[in-house]
Amino acid sequence: MGSLRNPVGSLAPAVYWRRRVLVVAAVVVVLALILYACSGSGTGKKQPVADGKTGGPSASQSSTPASGGSSSGGPSASGSAGAPSGAPSASGGAPSGGSSAGSTSGGATGGAPGGGNGTTGPLAGGGAGCQLSLTLTNQAPAYVNGDKPQFTVAVVNKGTSDCDVDLSAKSLVLNIYSGQDRIWSSADCATGDKDLRGIAPGAVETITYSWDRSRSSAGCSAGNASAQLGMYYGVVSLAAGGGPNAPAAQSQPKTFELKSGS
Repeated sequence: MGSLRNPVGSLAPAVYWRRRVLVVAAVVVVLALILYACSGSGTGKKQPVADGKTGGPSASQSSTPASGGSSSGGPSASGSAGAPSGAPSASGGAPSGGSSAGSTSGGATGGAPGGGNGTTGPLAGGGAGCQLSLTLTNQAPAYVNGDKPQFTVAVVNKGTSDCDVDLSAKSLVLNIYSGQDRIWSSADCATGDKDLRGIAPGAVETITYSWDRSRSSAGCSAGNASAQLGMYYGVVSLAAGGGPNAPAAQSQPKTFELKSGS
């Protein structure tokens, strides 16, 4: 123990103490390097989040239905049916402007006729009892030169209470189109008063139309321009009346042809 405190040798004691300090410092440095390597400092490990939030991702989802616009499946109450898209057309339509003569007649029957497609009109004014369906049929699929196309409209009450409707040519309107071009309308030259009829549940009223193959225009102006040969279609619409027992309705298109021959 004395030799540790008082070094023995040919050199001065201070020299031995400096050597001892250097050895101890070297040992400390080596131990510090070993501890540093074992602790993993500086290896790029992910440190915990300081605010205590978990490192895992979070997601919130909400399912919001798209806001769809309202659509109306019923026809216009104006009594004039719009031309359906993609409808057949006659090649080279004649210029507009002629007046046209057409005839209508009607009668009551006990049951709905077969054939033809029709759509049920919407309930107007909250009337839950009266519901009308229009079915348009044509006499033939094609008409040669000189033949006048003939049409029949069946007005059926599919509701549970009576319907009170105006079946005049101004209210129950037959429009004939070539593509998007309106060729003729029964309302253009219609005259006379209203034709008010009561239709019981399940009952049918029939109206017939005749077209003279000429164009017409609003106001029934003078001058007749004949329709050209080709494909046409008719659509009949019923204008809404003034109460819940007179809803509007519209038929589906009915296609026919004007062709040459005899």
